[in-house]
Amino acid sequence: MNTRYVVLIATVLALALGAGPGWAQGGPGQAQKLGQNAVTVQNAKADADAKQNAVNTNAPVTIAGGSVFGGSSSANQAASNAAKALAGNAAATKQTANATQVGGSSSCKAGCGGAGQFQAVGQNAVTKQNAKADADAKQNAVNGNSPVTVAGKNVSGGSSSANQNASNTAAAAAGNLALTSQTANATQVGGSSSCKAGCGGEGQFQAIGQNAVTAQNADADADAKQNAVNANVPVTIAGGSVFGGSSSANQNASNMAAAAAGNAALTSQTANATQVGGSSSCSLGCGGAGQFQAVGQNAVTAQNAEADADAKQNAVNANVPVTIAGGDVFGGSSSANQTASNRALAAAGNLALTSQTANATQVGGSSSCSYGCGGAGQFQAVGQNAFTFQNADADADAKQNAVNANVPVTIAGGSVFGGSSSANQTASNAAGAFSFNLAKTLQQAFATQVG
Repeated sequence: MNTRYVVLIATVLALALGAGPGWAQGGPGQAQKLGQNAVTVQNAKADADAKQNAVNTNAPVTIAGGSVFGGSSSANQAASNAAKALAGNAAATKQTANATQVGGSSSCKAGCGGAGQFQAVGQNAVTKQNAKADADAKQNAVNGNSPVTVAGKNVSGGSSSANQNASNTAAAAAGNLALTSQTANATQVGGSSSCKAGCGGEGQFQAIGQNAVTAQNADADADAKQNAVNANVPVTIAGGSVFGGSSSANQNASNMAAAAAGNAALTSQTANATQVGGSSSCSLGCGGAGQFQAVGQNAVTAQNAEADADAKQNAVNANVPVTIAGGDVFGGSSSANQTASNRALAAAGNLALTSQTANATQVGGSSSCSYGCGGAGQFQAVGQNAFTFQNADADADAKQNAVNANVPVTIAGGSVFGGSSSANQTASNAAGAFSFNLAKTLQQAFATQVG
């Protein structure tokens, strides 16, 4: 960065906030000071915790000296667990300063001293935002079907169904929005005079300082942990034959974690400084009017967006029948199906739009001076400084352990007739992460001097 800009901005801010009236003095002095200071501090935090322990147990125990005829057995469980958290901050800061000075009129004819004018406009806006959202969903779903049958004769098993549907979701969102607008309009118009000879020019001075600081932090965490166990473990001991009915152990487990964090900062700075020299009918020995302008703009934007999504799933679907018979074993159809889905999504983004516009115009006054005329001094300095810091971090972790076990154990004194067995498993696991930064900085400076 040019050293002249640094010195200029520091000088302008110092003058705007605390300069003395000893600048550009001619005759009668005019001084204006406008100071604006806005400080906004925001903190938004949202926590959502959903913990679920769902246990559905079917554990009948049957002991008989004769035959046992089992009816249909159904152990169904539907467990749903969700946690959602949302935190947001919105800050709108607007500062407008209008300073106008108009020089007076004088009928002084000779040896007139000019009027001194001074303006200082200072604006300072500080915005700090922090948004944090945490969503934790923990689920432990156990669906157990463990019948124990002991009989001296035959065992005729009815149909057995142990179905489990487990759903677990955690979602978190955090966002910050800061709108900072600063507008300063400073106008100085020199007076008119009918001074004829020995007229001194009027001094004009302007200083406009703008400072905007925006700091944002958005953090979103979503954790979804699921432990789904669907167990079908029948134990059958019979002195005669065992006739097994159909057995179905189906499990559908879904686990998802999503997190989103975003920051948006819109900073606009506009400074308009206009100086127009006065008119004079001075004819001889006229001194020129001195004009001075300084416009400084400083914008600092710091953004950090972090999104973490963790989805952990442990899905176990076990079909482990144990059959001991003195006679024959006739196995019915067995189906152990498992569908497990696990997803983790994370998104983090930053958006910074910084616009700086400075218009500085100096127009020298008009004079009908013919002899001994002194020239008008004009000075302009326009400095613009914009810093943008952005960091976007997105992490998505999807961990899945899907086990679908069909482990029958059969011990028979006679023959074993096995029915159809189907053990299907569909496991889906996905992790997605997206992070982006977008910064647009526009600086425009227009400086015009007309002698």
